[in-house]
Amino acid sequence: MKGTVLKPAYFALLAACLAAAARLGAEWERKLAVPLYGRDLVRAQSSGEEEEESEEVQEYTSREKRTEKGTSQKIFREGASLKAQYGFINFNKDRVTVNFGMADADFKAYTRGYGYTDTDLAKLRIWRDATRTEVWNETYKTAGKAAAEKAIAEIDLDYDTKLRALLRSRGMAMRAGNVVENDIPVIVKKNIKLLNPLANAFQKIATERKYSEENLVGAVVSMVQTAIRYKIPPNLEGDLHTCGLLPPARSLLSGWGDCDTKTALLGSILGSWSGIKMVGVAVPGHYLMAIRRLPGKGDMFVRHEGLEYVLVEAAGPAWLEPGMVGTGTKALLAGKQGYRLEPFF
Repeated sequence: MKGTVLKPAYFALLAACLAAAARLGAEWERKLAVPLYGRDLVRAQSSGEEEEESEEVQEYTSREKRTEKGTSQKIFREGASLKAQYGFINFNKDRVTVNFGMADADFKAYTRGYGYTDTDLAKLRIWRDATRTEVWNETYKTAGKAAAEKAIAEIDLDYDTKLRALLRSRGMAMRAGNVVENDIPVIVKKNIKLLNPLANAFQKIATERKYSEENLVGAVVSMVQTAIRYKIPPNLEGDLHTCGLLPPARSLLSGWGDCDTKTALLGSILGSWSGIKMVGVAVPGHYLMAIRRLPGKGDMFVRHEGLEYVLVEAAGPAWLEPGMVGTGTKALLAGKQGYRLEPFF
């Protein structure tokens, strides 16, 4: 078989085409690259009476105890498991105690499922760049420049799809402007089954004390608001970008969290009851939720698909019944930027 002799003009044309491909790739890089630390969206506002600590965040502390404002919190290791016990006063003025635990190995595997690292993104970019080069060379030879540019564009779109899928698998989403934030509906759905034993404990208490559904919801809200300490998670833990959120089980086994952390925890517990419909409510720098229920006198609510949803402020540390929100939240809801509703199911 005879070979083909390539003339200098061919190499010049090939170099020009590769340069064009590089420019095209750079353009897509600007459009699709995930902004790293400093561009992730963090929500951290409390509902009032904010309590924060300056010391470094502790994942959990052996035999830690806390008792104040009618709450008690005990987080400890027992054998190869992490456990937490919470005591609190619900809106009925009843004292309630609940427990939650996970095997240490399960907990470590669980925490690896949230957040992203620069290495995760670098692996995707390496795949994209290698695939782009291979596809360009092959397509240019067989179909020409226009087909090669189209093939490169398809690779970049595939990269964008893979990037968004990676973020979603870690409980995050890319929004307009390439801003990354926690996807609370996704996190809630991922955690319902895991937190079902805790939901069952609340159900048992409600049955024994003859609570209505409203009282049952109120008991869960009370625990999340007051027994879980209000504290802002770091946006970056080592090389892990978290957007300032602890996933629900980690919040329970650490004893603290901020607004989106607590909202995800509350939604994950309440999600065990199929009759409870919820929407997330995102406002600038803050996150809360709303439950499908006819509002009572003075209750704050939002409308979703023509139905009223009563607002629930999970953040604490203020003790606020459903329908009541903090003064700062009221201002945000009425602000120029408004709010975004995110159905949990």
